[in-house]
Amino acid sequence: MIVNLEEWEWRHAMHVAAARTTANWKKDDAPQYRGNKSRMEDNRTSNERSCVCELAVAKATNRYWSGSEWPSDRHDDHKDKEADVGTNIEVRCIRTRKAFKIKEASDVGKGKILFGTETLLTSDGKDELKTVKIYGWIAIDKAWEELVNNNPPDYINKAEEHGFRTREVPIEMLHPLSLDANGNYIDKRTDLTEED
Repeated sequence: MIVNLEEWEWRHAMHVAAARTTANWKKDDAPQYRGNKSRMEDNRTSNERSCVCELAVAKATNRYWSGSEWPSDRHDDHKDKEADVGTNIEVRCIRTRKAFKIKEASDVGKGKILFGTETLLTSDGKDELKTVKIYGWIAIDKAWEELVNNNPPDYINKAEEHGFRTREVPIEMLHPLSLDANGNYIDKRTDLTEED
């Protein structure tokens, strides 16, 4: 499913992205990026991409997007209380990989649904972050059951501890969204479950 943001939606997403960036102004890079900045997108653009994708999923599924932000030292206060979209949707976006990251400690056992997304380039090849492709969704706990015995992603450069493992959900594993004849998402007005 392709979602095109309106100008006011894009502006709102950029506002939230700026708030997230400034709230985490002095945050250190994740361990897998330290000493290897070439693998990492700058924080500002990464926040913009995330916000655009979250808003696109909210728009497509007709669910609430809080656009919340907080400093990294308050993340533990919110991570189990706030979903990216609605009450149980976690949005992941890809840029260069063909799979979506899930973490055992923060994602598994919470009853959340992963929506996999990607921002699309404009017709002239620019990365304007205005159009989002939603690949589909999967219950994170179900994905973890199927992936737990796989190797960690290649960017994990240390031994993993039980309870703190990372896996990637390939695009092919996602369930496509149910659409009507006009290409609109069929909103069942319940939270997504594996049976949907």
